Amino acid sequence: MRVSLLPLDPPPSLRFFIRADGLHAGGITVHSVSGARFSYGIAVSKAMRRRGVASSALPLLFAAMKARGFSVCAVQIAPDNAASLALHRRLGFAETGRNAVAVTMEKML
Repeated sequence: MRVSLLPLDPPPSLRFFIRADGLHAGGITVHSVSGARFSYGIAVSKAMRRRGVASSALPLLFAAMKARGFSVCAVQIAPDNAASLALHRRLGFAETGRNAVAVTMEKML
């Protein structure tokens, strides 16, 4: 599957459109930017889930953010979202906190 990120706004855009095999596959919004640290949210359309879209798109995001001077990515995931937790572990994230609402994971870029 060929996945690409397209900025939705003029630089320095922090919202990206995900295309997979030429089709709309979802989007990524970067938020909680603080110094060299950022968080993001990703949404993959139902028709494109479980096809490797997120695992292909996120390394593209990390490269784009590293090129912008960021060095740490943090995410918060619902404790019952086993698929997202497994994905982030495969991408090199480590758990740094947990409560009833969210598991916090971080990765150095």
